[in-house]
Amino acid sequence: MEVDSQMASHEETLAHLQQSADNCLNIHGAIQNAVQLSSDLLGSLQASLGNTTAYTEVAGYCQSVLSQLEASAQAMEQTKHAIDGLMARFHGA
Repeated sequence: MEVDSQMASHEETLAHLQQSADNCLNIHGAIQNAVQLSSDLLGSLQASLGNTTAYTEVAGYCQSVLSQLEASAQAMEQTKHAIDGLMARFHGA
């Protein structure tokens, strides 16, 4: 990634930050959708396999996916919060 030798204007910076915040919301929504799909998958597996060894084997993977997705969602929330903080500082500048 090349870095521009000129800094963006104040208005351009705010516009880029707003677009980044919007992207965070979109990404967070996609992650939440994936969490719901993974949760549904886990429920479906439980319904079809019951509390069998087969379910236990597969459920562990699903739980791992859910944990990772939830961590990703939290990280995206923190990213959005940090961007919102930057926007507030730029609005005050």
